[in-house]
Amino acid sequence: MTISTFQEADLVQLPALQPPDWGDLIPRFRYFIKSDLCSPIKISENGQLMAIGTNMYHTNSVWLACIVVHPAHRNKGLGKIITEELISQVDRRRFPSIYLDATEFGYPVYKKLGFEIENCYSHFTREEALPPHVISPQIVPFEAQFRTQIYKIDSEISGENRAGILDDFLHSSMLYVTDNVVLGYYIPDWGDAPVIAIDDEAGIELMKLRFQTQDKAILPQENALAIQFLIQNNFVEYRFSRRMFLGLKKEWMPEKIFNRVSGSLG
Repeated sequence: MTISTFQEADLVQLPALQPPDWGDLIPRFRYFIKSDLCSPIKISENGQLMAIGTNMYHTNSVWLACIVVHPAHRNKGLGKIITEELISQVDRRRFPSIYLDATEFGYPVYKKLGFEIENCYSHFTREEALPPHVISPQIVPFEAQFRTQIYKIDSEISGENRAGILDDFLHSSMLYVTDNVVLGYYIPDWGDAPVIAIDDEAGIELMKLRFQTQDKAILPQENALAIQFLIQNNFVEYRFSRRMFLGLKKEWMPEKIFNRVSGSLG
């Protein structure tokens, strides 16, 4: 059994590790491999993947992402081993905050490693057809002139400087803009297709756009307004997950997240 860097050639083995209710691992790990801000690793034996995961680096924080153990190799301590390896790679002076989103499988492991619960995400799915919605004319495609405003909103709400990774996906974003002021964004190509807005009306209007093509939603339990909107539009909560941290806890605004980025990024 060895721990090493996850490679392009390993992508073909990911379907065997794919959790049933996660987004497709292949495009995510393809991005991790190419990004200078990610460091994907694997545990393997005789050329077969046993466990995978990655670090994703922001300016002064790190997210542990896509930690998955092959179903045939669970209950062998591999989740703990790969998580400890990812943590060991982090310069804790430069990156004092480490975050992750814990599933039921991972929660006991992360708790033993010292992670604390910060809050919970509610996971929703749509069981019936979406009622018709008119898309707001204030929602417009991304333009470069709005880049700095998007960075500012994201940093203010997330409590992190995520500009490095965020910039890779801005080209697909849709923005809620009033008088040339960006009040929120929706990025269909980034993780779980986040909706983040400093203004509640902007957040709800962007949710209406998102649900033209998305039938799942994941958001902090603190955003009561967005949860009420989901329930009114035929969404049902089917599980929850725990946002956990190790080290310095950051101040953020969960009530302004109308759909999270992903379990990889909050």
